[in-house]
Amino acid sequence: MALQASPGMRGRERAVEPRALRRSKLLQVFTVLAIVMAVSLPGVAESTSHLRQVKASADAQLRIRGAKVSTEDQAEKLATEAYFRKMGGKRAIQTAKVVSILKLDVEIKGFSRKGDRVWDVRIYGARDLTAVIWVHSETAATKFLVP
Repeated sequence: MALQASPGMRGRERAVEPRALRRSKLLQVFTVLAIVMAVSLPGVAESTSHLRQVKASADAQLRIRGAKVSTEDQAEKLATEAYFRKMGGKRAIQTAKVVSILKLDVEIKGFSRKGDRVWDVRIYGARDLTAVIWVHSETAATKFLVP
């Protein structure tokens, strides 16, 4: 039995299978993706390098040069001691962590003047935030915001 060409086909043309069309289309898509990736990868490498720099600076210890309480460790220790005094002895705390250094825009009677810097320390219990304590950088005084 001889195969006959369909009316739309010429002498040497063959019908193309749908599967072959899909393969050709996929090959084109992957080629375009490969080109896009090759062009954009240097930018991706630069952006991840920047993220590593940001993380390194975020992990760096905060300091207030020339202050009585000049390091995070000192602020955390003073806040923890004040917390234990206020709560009536040692309690289980998971961590004390300095969150930031704040420059106050107001005077707080008996604690600070406008423009003073304070350490913002958070005390965490087993699960939740237990206390927020400010430690004055020059006087080492503490002020409880929570509880």
